[in-house]
Amino acid sequence: MSTTPPPSSTTMTSTNRKLTFGQIRSDALALAGGLLSLGLNPNDITKLPPTPTCPQGPEIAPVILIQLPNSLAFAPVLLGTLAAGLTATLVSPALTSDEVAWIIQNSRPRAIITAKACLSAMREALKKQEPQDRAFFDSVPIYTFDAAKDHYPSVSGSSSSSPPSTTSSNKTKTKQQTQDWKVLLRSSSASRTTVVPSSLTPSSASPARTAVILWSSGTSGRSKGVLLSHHTLNYSGAHLWHDASDYHSSAQVRQQRWLGYVPFYHVFGLCNIVLLAIMTGATVFVMPAFSLDGMLAAIPKRKITYLHMAPPIAVMLAKAPAVERYAKRNPKTGKNGFSSVVAAVTGGAPLGHEVVVEVYKRCGFRVRLGYGLSETCSTSLQRGTGEKEMLEQAGETGVPHWGVEVMVADMVVPAPGLVNGKTKAARIDQEGEILIRAPTLLSAYLPVGVFTAAKDGKELDMSVTREALTADGWFRTGDVGAINAHGRLRITDRLKELIKVRAYQVAPAELEAVLCSSPSVADAGVVGVYDESEATEWPRAYVVPRKPETLENKKELEKLAHELRVLVEKRTAKYKWLMGGVVFVKQIPKSPSGKILRRVLKSGGEGTQGVEIQVYQKKRKGAVATSKL
Repeated sequence: MSTTPPPSSTTMTSTNRKLTFGQIRSDALALAGGLLSLGLNPNDITKLPPTPTCPQGPEIAPVILIQLPNSLAFAPVLLGTLAAGLTATLVSPALTSDEVAWIIQNSRPRAIITAKACLSAMREALKKQEPQDRAFFDSVPIYTFDAAKDHYPSVSGSSSSSPPSTTSSNKTKTKQQTQDWKVLLRSSSASRTTVVPSSLTPSSASPARTAVILWSSGTSGRSKGVLLSHHTLNYSGAHLWHDASDYHSSAQVRQQRWLGYVPFYHVFGLCNIVLLAIMTGATVFVMPAFSLDGMLAAIPKRKITYLHMAPPIAVMLAKAPAVERYAKRNPKTGKNGFSSVVAAVTGGAPLGHEVVVEVYKRCGFRVRLGYGLSETCSTSLQRGTGEKEMLEQAGETGVPHWGVEVMVADMVVPAPGLVNGKTKAARIDQEGEILIRAPTLLSAYLPVGVFTAAKDGKELDMSVTREALTADGWFRTGDVGAINAHGRLRITDRLKELIKVRAYQVAPAELEAVLCSSPSVADAGVVGVYDESEATEWPRAYVVPRKPETLENKKELEKLAHELRVLVEKRTAKYKWLMGGVVFVKQIPKSPSGKILRRVLKSGGEGTQGVEIQVYQKKRKGAVATSKL
């Protein structure tokens, strides 16, 4: 880890505005004072029962809900909340009012800092709370961030001088004020509430005190609050930088320069960009939202050294026509628009090796696969930045970060992985559930009703945490994989997403990688469809053609479907063939982190209707399936 960046060094920038390390620090402390001036007490702790990853019992301070797009304001708002000794819960600006209502109900924030564009959904979410809770929620102050007009870090030239606006509930007629978030920067001086480093939460409380609550939706169901401690966030930054020497110590990199388009509220953007940049003195060029054209233009202009991306962006770099002008090399210098980039990292969802190779050939840098979850932070990463390492590590997600243990549990024994109460590892190259044990694990999931249980006389339900953590401190990821003789991890798929074809299990990610290796395919998603007549599931592929106009030509789609059928047959076992057919669509539904929303594909959600082509004839009992094309 590098020394503390000098106060004058630029940590974040957006268009023509710059935010220095020194100003982040001073504004975070000012905002901390502003929050404390509201009467919030950081020692008003809600304590949970001990867990395998937090024997002291996780502690939650009063919660501040932060719902902001990527912006310069994000860092001081988050760090100010933590500096006040409070707990931050980070919420996606893209959530609906129902989704926000669930988060509010469970986290019971004492103050809300939200984007002005999200204010309508936030108000609706507050109205949806139970009648007995309305008095509490009507008293919660709301501070807004106007992405279009906010000029931070210039406070004087912004809307902070505007009078607070008011909203009222139709049922209670209780007025609820909203104010610009920068009011909190001045509130501390007006009330003489100050925060200095010596008054911060002691380091001894770091492993138990919850710093942030993230929201993990998993593959289905309502989101779960993931409690990450201060110690977890610190350790995550330390091990990321410890294992990054192969690129940050490169002779061609004098100063780390990153693009900030990965959502900051997501564990990837939070740990790998926001916090790590502040810890190491890197400069982040903030993008409120991702756009391919914006990213491509920014890389040579800003001389970006390292890219963070979700898998769909890697697919764009490999296949999008817009990339070509930046990938073309100057005949005299041999350089292109990506020459400043040493490497990139992707995570959050599977990415086929063919895409990685195509990006390397086209753009000239390696996309390294990493692995992590909201519950574990970054877990593993491929090492090296060159072609040799890229080819050697094909299909793998690297080795564990410093201080992280990864085990593949033996799923043959009863209660997968457990023998006499202890977790048993599988053999080398044997597939099983991936387990993780590290200082970067969650301390617990937020129990439903945790803040009202005592008042209601109810016992806390810690069952979700108990199911996720083994008695000896391993987190059960729900992912399936194997570890080879070199200690490198390979991920097959998720337990809940495996397609059960008779007695076999088929990993959708494997078929997706095969389909995406076709130059005619822009993207693909695979799910299982149940066949009652055969009492089994079959793999069905949803495919986005590389040429959008192909969707209007049935003959071209039939030709492409035939090509894909042959491709899958050549590269996979027979039980993995696309007996469920191929559906050509405009896009594959995905989460902000790039995970395919398979439940949306299965349910026929919006955008999943397309042109369906059966590539096999319905087979008779005892007959062999034959091609229909």
